[in-house]
Amino acid sequence: MIAEPVRWRVAGRAVGVAVTATLLASCSARQTTPLSRGQFRGSNVLLVTIDTLRADRLGAYGNANHLTPTLDALAAHGIRYANARSHVPMTLPSHASILTGLTPRRTGVRNNTAFRLPDSVPTLATWMKRAGYRTGAFIGAFVLDARFGLAHDFDEYDDRLPHQDRASFHFAERRAADVVEPAANWMLRASPSTLNPQPSTNPSPLTPNPSTGPFFCWLHLFDPHAPYDAPAEFRPGRAPYDAEVAYADAMLGQLLKRLDAAGQLANTLVIVTADHGESLGEHGETTHGLFAYDSTIHVPLIVSAPTLRPAVVNDAVAHADLAPTILDLIGAAIPEGLDGQSLAQTLRPDRPLYFEAMDANLTRGWAPLRGVTRGGWKYIDLPDAELYDLATDPAEQHNRTADRDREQSMQRALADIESSRGGSAPQAALDPDAAARLRSLGYTGGTAAPSHAPTLADDPKRLAPLNEAFNSALTAFDERRTDEALASLTDILESRPDFLSARTSAATVLLSVGRPGDAVKLLRTAPATQQTSAELLEKLGAALRDAGDLRGSAAVLEQAQKDGDKSPTLRQDLAIAYAGLGRIAEARRVFTDLIAEDPSSATLWYNLGLLELQSGRPADASAALRKAVDREPSYGDAWQALGAALVKSDPQAALDAWQRAERLLPRDYDLLFNLGMLASRGRQPAAAVPYLERFVREAPRPRYERDIQTVQQTLARLERSGK
Repeated sequence: MIAEPVRWRVAGRAVGVAVTATLLASCSARQTTPLSRGQFRGSNVLLVTIDTLRADRLGAYGNANHLTPTLDALAAHGIRYANARSHVPMTLPSHASILTGLTPRRTGVRNNTAFRLPDSVPTLATWMKRAGYRTGAFIGAFVLDARFGLAHDFDEYDDRLPHQDRASFHFAERRAADVVEPAANWMLRASPSTLNPQPSTNPSPLTPNPSTGPFFCWLHLFDPHAPYDAPAEFRPGRAPYDAEVAYADAMLGQLLKRLDAAGQLANTLVIVTADHGESLGEHGETTHGLFAYDSTIHVPLIVSAPTLRPAVVNDAVAHADLAPTILDLIGAAIPEGLDGQSLAQTLRPDRPLYFEAMDANLTRGWAPLRGVTRGGWKYIDLPDAELYDLATDPAEQHNRTADRDREQSMQRALADIESSRGGSAPQAALDPDAAARLRSLGYTGGTAAPSHAPTLADDPKRLAPLNEAFNSALTAFDERRTDEALASLTDILESRPDFLSARTSAATVLLSVGRPGDAVKLLRTAPATQQTSAELLEKLGAALRDAGDLRGSAAVLEQAQKDGDKSPTLRQDLAIAYAGLGRIAEARRVFTDLIAEDPSSATLWYNLGLLELQSGRPADASAALRKAVDREPSYGDAWQALGAALVKSDPQAALDAWQRAERLLPRDYDLLFNLGMLASRGRQPAAAVPYLERFVREAPRPRYERDIQTVQQTLARLERSGK
């Protein structure tokens, strides 16, 4: 259902907002801030981040296609920032900046694959709790899973995503409707009924009272991210990306309508932004992450509340400004040392704002991309440097590096930023399922530090076609077009043998089609400088295991571990190799250690359960497998294994587990056979008939010929007995 436009309640009256380009054009452009310190003391705060949302898709930013009535209504009753930018066009590092007030240089989180925000770094949740707020986060995609470090100090961090079936390479996100509902339930639970969002003369922090205090809610909607797959009712007449934007906007509208009906919207400060945009083909990039043109780092930013006078602010602002702004508006102290500045204070008009796009450097060894915007100009530091006058060239088509004075001034501004202290972040704890999910999004793991100083040949602009070919290969892989994916990845490696992620991805394709020997050969022909890379050795260990060389697999993985690779992926693969070699105690120890580090990982509990099942310890196996399904109720493989662990000790519980598994894995015919046969011997044998009949009808011959005969005999027996 399409949400109605937001209806603000002012002085007891419902006021409908009809947003038009004419209305928005009448708002005055301002260079001084329309916000003030303590203006929203005691108010609820709702921070909404919409993934991959281009600013130019909002009506409030000039789009005439009526995609975003909810966001346009918020802008009409609030402050719209015309020149807001992300520091980085990737989800995790961008959100780290939003929540900490620090640029990626300071958080140390540079891409989506390899980093975790340290628990020692405070976030908005930390500061809002100190100010007396309940804190909750509701996440739409695995990229922001709690394991990446953003969850600490949130009372509620809802990253409950459906388990990804290992037979599929698509990433399982939550649609906006499934994020909005639990978020609304949480916000409306024990919300204070009387708040006073008025300017205050007392700037001291609030006294913490989390049981009755106002809420701070961060809501993350992932829908506009590729692949674009909006619900059917939003698709007619729209491009796939635009349909996703319209859907996310409509679901946000439903949330605001529910808050309004509960009397909370008038007491809530709403801030909406995007983590980054989407290229959609501009500058030769289809999605995001490679470049830092404004198609991916210019983002919408709206600060809205019923008591605000509408305004448009043209000052250049960035994501690191959001945390100090929110704290300033509620009257809380702003921590020292943040990179951002409060937008409730007058900003220096020529302050430089830092941005970067480091993923290709970190994962492929391509040239690092960093830059600054200042005074309406933008400088991109690459071997082939770029300089743009954004006022006259917003599409960034005319490189102005011939203006040497301007270029040198921007270079000095960037050098000043880079001379300041940076930060570091620990490796993220990724299990193999997690790594596969990220890969299916186009986010590749590992590191590939270049063995030489970057040259023009390493400039991402020269390599954009390879980037597109790589992403297309991943899409083909996700869509089971494995021959096409493999051919494309092979072509990439012929032109760029050091493209490590293309090599390991090609090995993944080979493993998926049962060619582990070819995967081993491909990995062993990598350039000498990459032979000891953690990413390559991890994949080689998996390929040797699948090729049946368990000793070789264990040896490779052990060597990588001795060389310093402590990644959970490697350790889990090593445990699986140990199990295959009969080294059960060593395998159990590795799994137990991993679970102690990440007890929320359903995959680790599942693998421990399989190990115990293999070891003849069904009670221990069922205990571990119950942990897996408790953490991810949609984990079909874990339900299936749980049934196997229980089948002798508790047939009814095994039957229940297999019924759950069958709903999640409807094409697993071994499961269907076991379920039907067990049910035929249970208290209600007639319940087995639908499963058995479907097995006879659907199970592929000749693989299941003998089992089909057994099932037909069982059906005949049930019919004779009248069951």
